[in-house]
Amino acid sequence: MASLSLLAPAPLTVRRRVQPTPSADLSRMTRYRGGTYSHTVGTVVFADGTSARTDLIRLNPNIEAYSLDFSGVAPTTPSRYRADTWAAVPHLRARAHEAEVAWILRNSYPAISTTALSDDLRAAGYAIGRRNITEHEAIAGTQAAIWYLTNGLQLDVRPLNVPTRITEDARAVRVEFDGDRQLAGYAAEVSTHHGAVLTLQKSHDARHWHDVAASTVTVPAGGGRITKSLGVGSTVAHHRHGHPAGGYRHYRLVIDGDATIAGLTFRLNESRLYRNAEPVVRLYDYLLTGARAARRAAMVPELETVDAGVDAGLIGPLRLVISDAAAVRASDGYDIVGADGATVTKPIRPHEEFFLRAAPQSRAATLTVEIPGNPRGFGGRVITGVARDEVADSYTPVALAVPVQLVVEFDLDWAVAGSAAKSDR
Repeated sequence: MASLSLLAPAPLTVRRRVQPTPSADLSRMTRYRGGTYSHTVGTVVFADGTSARTDLIRLNPNIEAYSLDFSGVAPTTPSRYRADTWAAVPHLRARAHEAEVAWILRNSYPAISTTALSDDLRAAGYAIGRRNITEHEAIAGTQAAIWYLTNGLQLDVRPLNVPTRITEDARAVRVEFDGDRQLAGYAAEVSTHHGAVLTLQKSHDARHWHDVAASTVTVPAGGGRITKSLGVGSTVAHHRHGHPAGGYRHYRLVIDGDATIAGLTFRLNESRLYRNAEPVVRLYDYLLTGARAARRAAMVPELETVDAGVDAGLIGPLRLVISDAAAVRASDGYDIVGADGATVTKPIRPHEEFFLRAAPQSRAATLTVEIPGNPRGFGGRVITGVARDEVADSYTPVALAVPVQLVVEFDLDWAVAGSAAKSDR
């Protein structure tokens, strides 16, 4: 069959309707007073020093969700929730982050298992070790990433072994941490012509200094990379019953000789590198990085009709402006065909030409584009849960962790003059 790419131009108008369609029945949702699920409750620490408990919000029947407002209040009595849109949450209207939150919900727990999520982290280059991330860590990292987008709260991701202040002169390099630290060792690049002796000292107030036991390193002429391990307890400042031993806030590396110090780093005598659990920090960064990429990639499908014409019941060529292939169906009595005239049975690729076949006397039709709500996709839509009761305005709005299929309908009318496409968002 001859190509259908060349049809006589004709007036064609398009109107678009977008409708997120959840995979679960959300007609009746109730949130009860928050309980404690010991294996999924976690705690996150923010950059300003405040902290919060995290857990999935569970709505009856069997709907899991995340908080969309850090300042929201949990109900103390059963509260009915309704499914709604992103725009239904007042404080989110000024924050255009729906595509990012949608990607996070699709690409984290519980949409995918903790095993699959751990594999994704490793594949992305995040060092989380051999063990998989736990449920409470996955929930904590996911909730922290969402609160960053909806409330601007930044998770504390500063490594505890990195000083907040470094000063140096010819005789010493002084460092200050943002709290007491016990050190397990230090390392540095040393440049020296004649050799030097380095000694680490400790102090509570940066005025009275004491040598750290067995911390001295003799650097030969020419210098090089030095690494020094410290004895257990050598930087312990005090013990308090029932509390971990405290260290020192101030340290300095004293230089005896003509040496220059660069790249001074420290190892902690602690198991935790961050105030938050390391898997939580890694997941938080992974999700926000992916969410930013998703925002650039996500788009609401458009129907391109700039070259379209109408001839003997054929309308086209039409093209979908989308981020991935999507299933397309036409209203009753119409067929979707390719440029070769054959009926299209597979999903249509981005910018692929297709045509609508109708009876010659037809003047209007509807095309329905269905983008499945699969994990790892770019749906760009969030189904929110909002308290129905007027007295419950302060109750926490939630993002439902359910797959959301995006359905976009294009109403075509080739009886109305004008070729410009119109969009109703």
